[in-house]
This record gives sequence, structure tokens and C-alpha cells, in this order.
Amino acid sequence: MQMAVWLLLATSLLLAVVAAMLWQGARAGTRRRIEQGFVDQQIARRVGQRPVQADEPIQFRPGAARRRTGPWGGGYFLLRAGVEPNRRFVAIHVLAVVAAVVAGLALGPLAVVVLPLMVVVLAYFRLWLKAQRRHRAMVRQIPEFLDRVVRMMTVGHSIVAAFHHATNTSVAPLNEVMGTAVSLNRSGRELHECLRHVSRQYGLRELYLVAAVVGLATQFGGRSDQVLERMAAFMRDLEQARNEMVAMSAELRLSAWVLGLLPVGLACFMLAFNSDLFIGMWEDPLGSRMLIGAAVLQLVGCYVLYRMAKSL
Repeated sequence: MQMAVWLLLATSLLLAVVAAMLWQGARAGTRRRIEQGFVDQQIARRVGQRPVQADEPIQFRPGAARRRTGPWGGGYFLLRAGVEPNRRFVAIHVLAVVAAVVAGLALGPLAVVVLPLMVVVLAYFRLWLKAQRRHRAMVRQIPEFLDRVVRMMTVGHSIVAAFHHATNTSVAPLNEVMGTAVSLNRSGRELHECLRHVSRQYGLRELYLVAAVVGLATQFGGRSDQVLERMAAFMRDLEQARNEMVAMSAELRLSAWVLGLLPVGLACFMLAFNSDLFIGMWEDPLGSRMLIGAAVLQLVGCYVLYRMAKSL
């Protein structure tokens, strides 16, 4: 009886984590579409063309910006999360999986599969949230970094020297990205190539645009300081539009969270305070079918909420 209760609790927690990951993915997809639409409208307004429709294919999208690298970031997942895969990191996670396997052996054969899987999903979810927070912090720091570059160029420094000086005064986590780019530049590579490389590593599409400006300035010259200044202002406007969109959709997101987690929370509450009800239903043939159907409906409901949030 106790083994079944613990297994149901573990399964409910696993479903809640998966639902949270799907919801976060929907928010990220919505934010990307909002940013792309805002960029298309601004470009169309400035060049005197009509706005790009939502169902119309976009002709120009940078390769690094449109490349989908999957949930592991094309092999840079730990780098984006700011985690160094040293012996301590590997040992902690291996011990957690081993402890889950040992606990599963004590609970039953099904727990041997469920508990280690839950540990792996929770570890990935924690690193994924950390990578998302670092990415948002980097994007917020880029306009200020470009302002420092523009100030250094105004007093007479070249664009490469301005990037080097601005990197020395930047703060975490952006200083890690720009420090990598500056180190590659000092090793002999062009600065715009280094910026493209780190933008692909860290998933920063904004740095890809900066790399394009730096490449044009390095090859053809021109007033790149004005372009960078306007780009910094544009990124701030984009961040403000994103924050307004998040504020307007706060009620909808809260409702989706409540609808997604309320059945899981009620199931955990009933398992904790009246486990005999679930055990009796599980032992009954009709009751077990009802529980399996409820789990399937919960998964379908989470998917529907994900699609609804993605269509905003």
C-alpha cells in the first residue's frame, strides 16, 4: 500500500515538472514571435515597406537566430547554465541517481524506473531554469554594454579596442560571454567572427546582430557608433514591449498555472490524507481504469494549455 502511494506521489511530481517545462517553453516561443513581429514592423516602417504578415514567410533571418538547437542547446546546455562539468558536479548527480535506484529497490520494481527518471528530470529542470535566468540577464545587459562601447568610440578608440575596454568593465553573466569573444579575438580571429561564435554558444541572437554591425564596420568603415547606439535603444524598446506583453498576459498565465497544477495538487493532498481511497480504486478494475484515464486527461489538458499559450 505504501509503495503505491509513494509511486503515485512521484508520478504526480514528475507530471507537474513536465507541465512546468512545457509552459516555460510556450512562454519562450511566444516571446520569440513577439520579438520577431516587432522587428519586422520596425524594419518595414523604416524602409517604407508594408508590415510582414503573420502567415507570410520571412525572407531574411540570420542563421544563428533561426537555428534550432534543441533542448540541450546544441551541446552548450551546461555552458548556458553556467555550470562546469567537473568531478564534483558529476559525482553529486551520479550519487543522486544511485540513491534513487536504491530507494526504488526498497519500494518495488516500478519505483526503480520512476524514481531515477524523476531525479534526472528534476536535475535537468533546475539547470534549464538557471540557463533561462542567465539568458534573460545577458539580454538586459547588452544595451548597457553597447552604450559603453559607443562612449569609448566617441573618445577616439577603434571598435575593437572599444569592445576590449567595455568587456573589462562588464559584470556577470555578460562578462563571461564577452570575455570569451575577446579572448578569441586576441588569439587572431576577427571580432565579428568571435561574436558570432559566442552568440551561437550562448543562444544570444542580439549578439549576432552586433556581430553583423562590427563586421561591416571592420570591412567598410562608417559611423558604426551611431548604429550601435540606435541598436541599444532598439533593444531597450524591445525589452519594454516584452515586459508590457508579460504584464498584460499575467492573468492568463496565472489561470493556466492554476488549471494545470490544481488536479495534481488535489491528487497529492488526497494521497497524503486519504490514501485508502486511491488504493481501493487502484485495486478495483474499474477504478484503475478511471485513474489511468484521469492521468491521460491531465496530460491532454497540459498539452492543450501549452498550445493555447503558444498561440497567443
